[in-house]
Amino acid sequence: MKIQKLASMLASTSIAFSAFADDHGEKDQLSPFNVIGTKADVPSLKGSGAILDKSDLDKFYYTDINDILRQVPGVYVRPETGYGFFPNISLRGVDPNRSAKVTLMEDGIPTAPTPYADPSAYYSPTAGRMAGFEVLKGTSSLKHGPNTTGGVINYLSTPIPNQQLSHLRASYGTDNERVAHAYSGGRTDFGGGKLGYLLELFDHRSDGFHTLKSLNGAPDRNAPIERTDILLKLSYEFGEGDYLEFKAGRMDMDADVSYQGLSKADYATNPYQRYANTDTDNMDSDQTRYYLRYNKEFSDSLTMSTTVFLNEFNRNWLKLAKVGTSASSTTKVGKGVFADATLISVLKGETDGYYEVKSNDRSYQSKGILANFDYEVGINDIDFGFSYIEDDYDKNPYYTDKYTVTVAGTTTTRSKIVDDGSANYAYKDAEAFEAYIVDDIDFGALSLTPGVRYSSIDYANGTNARSLDDVIVGLGGTYELSDTLGLFSGIHQGHTFPDAESVAADNLDQEESLSFEVGARGVFSDISFEFAYFNTQLKDMLVLSNLNNGVAGSANIGEGSIDGLEVQLATDLGTDGGFGIPVSASFTFTNTEFESSTAPTTGYLSGASAGNEFPYVPDFMMNLRGGLVFDKASTYLNFHYQGSSYTDGANSNELNKYGSLDWSAFYDVSEGVTVFTKVRNLTDETYVQSVLPDGYRVGKPRAVSVGMSYDF
Repeated sequence: MKIQKLASMLASTSIAFSAFADDHGEKDQLSPFNVIGTKADVPSLKGSGAILDKSDLDKFYYTDINDILRQVPGVYVRPETGYGFFPNISLRGVDPNRSAKVTLMEDGIPTAPTPYADPSAYYSPTAGRMAGFEVLKGTSSLKHGPNTTGGVINYLSTPIPNQQLSHLRASYGTDNERVAHAYSGGRTDFGGGKLGYLLELFDHRSDGFHTLKSLNGAPDRNAPIERTDILLKLSYEFGEGDYLEFKAGRMDMDADVSYQGLSKADYATNPYQRYANTDTDNMDSDQTRYYLRYNKEFSDSLTMSTTVFLNEFNRNWLKLAKVGTSASSTTKVGKGVFADATLISVLKGETDGYYEVKSNDRSYQSKGILANFDYEVGINDIDFGFSYIEDDYDKNPYYTDKYTVTVAGTTTTRSKIVDDGSANYAYKDAEAFEAYIVDDIDFGALSLTPGVRYSSIDYANGTNARSLDDVIVGLGGTYELSDTLGLFSGIHQGHTFPDAESVAADNLDQEESLSFEVGARGVFSDISFEFAYFNTQLKDMLVLSNLNNGVAGSANIGEGSIDGLEVQLATDLGTDGGFGIPVSASFTFTNTEFESSTAPTTGYLSGASAGNEFPYVPDFMMNLRGGLVFDKASTYLNFHYQGSSYTDGANSNELNKYGSLDWSAFYDVSEGVTVFTKVRNLTDETYVQSVLPDGYRVGKPRAVSVGMSYDF
């Protein structure tokens, strides 16, 4: 078929479409873990999609998910901490706040702490330990939920190697940053089948790049971070087409990160400072994940995959909660403290006042079963799947430390008044059943894929309960004009569901969308390319109450529209010169517009009116990457540019455009042994990456690291 020839050419000519598996990588058993497959499967997508694999990730060893995803057109990120702990990701212009409108998955399993009860992602899988990432946009994302307006981001964990393999990598850099990654695994004959295993450790530590100011002449200190992730996988192949895999993992994080940003004036003075009275702010969290997956090939035309999973997440964010001139006159952090000079002076310890520090202790659990069946008959490839997921989100007992600030001459005194506590209570719960059926109909050069998705969710918030049901449909298609050129197009409905509190207590409905895209992909003169135009119409736009965005009450705020163009190019300019010159480029052009004026009265969307642009969605972004690859040495440059964007619905404040250049170099000392160095933000640009939550937040400064990797 022409599409197979096109896939082969794309895989062989482009670093953007090279094959995902390597000599010791995954086998066919991995396919149910994916939402796309391999890079060779991209040409068959009925919409736009991208895969980042070892060939992309090993050029810079990024640990921040924001740095990784910027390579993909149509992905917008709003960094927060500089480490990617709490990502704010948008696909094709949807609201990026806490990635609540994007379906985040790890190995095909929803990974948000409670994707239905409360989709805000205070947890993101450890990006540095991943073997790959899939980004799926357009009609093809209909199979995956809960949210289908923007699309899907699937983190791919390290697969069990086909043969015995061990990997060690360690680096040391600026701010005493230490990154270590190690894994070992393989498969061996056992009991008439094959037994597989993988053990993995990822550890990331740093003194941090922020300076925490101290009082009364005491030395300033850093704001350190620690994150450790361990993983175990066991598998057994009973025979041809009969595969069982178990995964267990745990993440622990201890990070001195704050909800409070800087005032504009203090950012201009020293963008890397933290206020003295945020010195107790700390996030202590852990996440455990388990799954048992069974894949069965009944025949050449019928396959099945079934997964049961359990994810648990606990976080205690001890953070500044209120600031005031007295206990009776306070402002909540997240509600504009950074814009009040008096309150900022209290945080600096320069003015008499009062503040509270609260332990926001929460527990989340998500468990369920996922199943899908694939049946090929004639020209039809029918994919049917369903999921049943239960979410439970509890507020644990917390305490509040209350402080008075007294300034006498050059001495500032802080006095703790009292600790207030609370009881545990169930906060948000949800039970969700979803099912889909998609039929890929092959007419030869033309392929059409109609699909339908059904969702039914029961929500509970305290004594309040309510259910939402929805059916969405879509149609996608591809047409192969030649062996080197294919067209794709699709139209599909989408939805974004609220959290349990917004549905059960506030009586809100899901956000609805209608999306259209058309594009072309192929190879021209050894240059692989993909162009895609997209248009999304939004109805009952949803904004959820959250201190991160300053919105006091969840609401459906009317209509909006998004349209844009995505471009991706890649080639190798040095294939005939004895060395490689791989280059790639991605560009995103976007227009967004509120089409009604029903905006919330608080938070970053307040003041939104018809004709205004969405905040934190720049009109233009690009990512350029180039390298020189010799027999034993290689070096790469990566430049990301982001145009200006508004930070509020009123379009009254603008985030300036910025660019960041990264460099890396590698040398193979001997077989399996490589030394490397890299510099992030090579030119040491200073730029604002966000004004949420509650203040100006600077991008990470120049950071240099050196390291070594060893494969054996």
